[in-house]
Amino acid sequence: MKKSAFLLLILLIILSISGFAQSKVQIDTLLAISKKKASEHILKKNEAIEWAKRNGIPVRTVKDGSITEIQFIDEFGIPRYYITDNRNAAATISTRYVNPGGSAGLNLTGAGITVREWDGGSVKATHTEFGGRATVVDNADIEPHATHVAGIIMGAGIRWNARGMAYQANLRSFDWNSDESEMASEAAAGALISNHSYGIKHGWSEGTWYGVPSISTQEDYSFGFYNDKPQGWDLIARNAPYFLICKAAGNDRGESGTGYPADGPYDCISDFGVAKNVMTIGAVDDITSGYTTSGSVAQVQAYFSSWGPVDDGRIKPDIVANGVALYSASSSLTGSATYEEKTGTSMASPSVAGSLALLQQHSFSLTGSYMLAATLKALAIHTADEAGSNIGPDYMFGWGLMNTKNAAQKITADQSYDVISEQTIYNGEYFTRDVVALGTEPIKVTIVWTDPPGTPPATSLDPITPMLVNDLDLKLTRLASTYYPWKLDRDNPTFAATNFSENNVDNVEVVYIPNPVQGATYTIIVDHDGVLQDGSQNFSIIISGVLPTIHPIIDFSASNTNPTINTQVVFTDNSINIPTSWNWSFTPATVTFLSGSTSASKNPQVKFTAPGLYTVTLKAYNAFGSDSVSRIDYINVSNCVYNTLPFTENFTDATLPPCWSITNNIGSNQVWQFGTISPGYPNPSLTGNYAYLNSYAYGTGNSQNTDLITPCLDLSAYSTVNLQFTYYNKYQTSNSGKLYYSLNNGI
Repeated sequence: MKKSAFLLLILLIILSISGFAQSKVQIDTLLAISKKKASEHILKKNEAIEWAKRNGIPVRTVKDGSITEIQFIDEFGIPRYYITDNRNAAATISTRYVNPGGSAGLNLTGAGITVREWDGGSVKATHTEFGGRATVVDNADIEPHATHVAGIIMGAGIRWNARGMAYQANLRSFDWNSDESEMASEAAAGALISNHSYGIKHGWSEGTWYGVPSISTQEDYSFGFYNDKPQGWDLIARNAPYFLICKAAGNDRGESGTGYPADGPYDCISDFGVAKNVMTIGAVDDITSGYTTSGSVAQVQAYFSSWGPVDDGRIKPDIVANGVALYSASSSLTGSATYEEKTGTSMASPSVAGSLALLQQHSFSLTGSYMLAATLKALAIHTADEAGSNIGPDYMFGWGLMNTKNAAQKITADQSYDVISEQTIYNGEYFTRDVVALGTEPIKVTIVWTDPPGTPPATSLDPITPMLVNDLDLKLTRLASTYYPWKLDRDNPTFAATNFSENNVDNVEVVYIPNPVQGATYTIIVDHDGVLQDGSQNFSIIISGVLPTIHPIIDFSASNTNPTINTQVVFTDNSINIPTSWNWSFTPATVTFLSGSTSASKNPQVKFTAPGLYTVTLKAYNAFGSDSVSRIDYINVSNCVYNTLPFTENFTDATLPPCWSITNNIGSNQVWQFGTISPGYPNPSLTGNYAYLNSYAYGTGNSQNTDLITPCLDLSAYSTVNLQFTYYNKYQTSNSGKLYYSLNNGI
């Protein structure tokens, strides 16, 4: 390099981000799950196929319309098979009322929604009922069962009594091989709803008992047991908060043979069906005239549909739907217009999946966004028709019979009144809301949350260890009275649900007050026991039986969540429902309000006068009530860390700017100078606003080691880094006047 001198006048670092905001951790995690599960499936499936060959057993069979395929060999050396949950609609669960022309006054068809289906094979995409809306993804063999299930979800109704629930929806069809890997990748791509009308053979199946005698000769320990299968599905759901998995409860109740007791009647749901974050669906017979009373459901309970509880006492199934003699598309014959009737929870599950697609369509049409899976699940549970002989949930029908009309009307009501809400609770905080009883109907409050996956207990019979990780608790209070959620007793499964204390096992909680005092104020409280994994937990809440109110729903943002001390930060109230007064508070309280703003301002401006983590709380009010949100450790104040851009320094005085540093080579007279110091070389008209280094006398080679160092820049949120500078070069011969720099990931 030739000798040169230059004057650095302006240093400007601009960072830009490409792409759109996305939950990167979720996407990356789901894709990692997909890759891991794909490898596991190949290894286990190959091992199972080799076992089948050695023992002269078919890998796959189709018998009486039921598909069976070997998947893996378990730790006891027992072959485990997937089997479709069938045994050989729309009026029953009130879905027809939300279709065009229905009494709900809606026009829901499923248009724009894509449902995923995993099954024993692929759907017959060319069937006239699908009209080009079904896509076979993995080129599996066409199966009647898969086609029938798809028809229940989205058959067009070319033959009227074969019309599906969401008859204009699209469908992506997969076979059940490598299902977890494919579920994770589809979830990463934005899947909303999937259907799984199959399970693993347990207990009695086709004359063979699949239990483990060394653990129990009285029942298959796998019933109700939380193993790595439900754990895997819970993990996928946790990382895909809009993805609701619909799982058939199974048809094991009452199956029997010689040598071991019959399955059930209680505790006969297994594997995927015991996952916390899925919608597990049982079956009832058709109620052609529609729901009338809870007794009408009890009279048509399906003799085969599996009942809970889960080993830790959780309520399963979640809900029930028609699963007896459903008429739908088939591929059992040649041609593209064949039909048949099938029975099983295999048929109940797609009835619910298709109906849930309608609810997502309705939400999107009204709000421009989809509901969280927890919200969709809470909505279906909250609005279900009461079933069984006692009020509240039970282990036969779960929370009741799906009622699509009620659920859709709740979404409509939420546009005028706050009856559906998605909230977040942080460690150490609680959620409260005051409501006023309507008095003419019960108060009902439901919360659901997508819980982190549990840790499977040691293999044993009916371990009671709760699989709940983040234990939220719902209760309502009025004066000296406290109202607790429903819960069931796993050791006495026939007993009616009670509501005397907290529910510490379910991630679904419902408080029901049958005769509230008209005009009285009740306080909804959601808090948590223990420490929340990940520091927080989203939850969804549905409310009925209260006066229409539009109290504030709190949300706020900060212009900078990682400021340096004494830097202005503007807080913006993003609450809905028009709050009229505000109260901001900060912990610790080392905060100064700026520009005349106060703790009562809507959008205060503050500076933090000490470094550290700050919790910010906003409580807002209007004539209908109040709401509050605390964000723990929301603001991270440091002395010299910058992460808001553009970052600019103009060197406006004769001193080193705050938070900058210099490494000078004083022994060789290599020293940075600033502003009004006369360097002798530059243009005489330059009187300030520069950082100056005389490199003319420093020699050639690599001996020039004087550094001007910016403050610490947190660039972790940016993928593209741009550096812009302006300099004056007094003397230049050739190949000079260049500034070389590098930026490494993780700055």
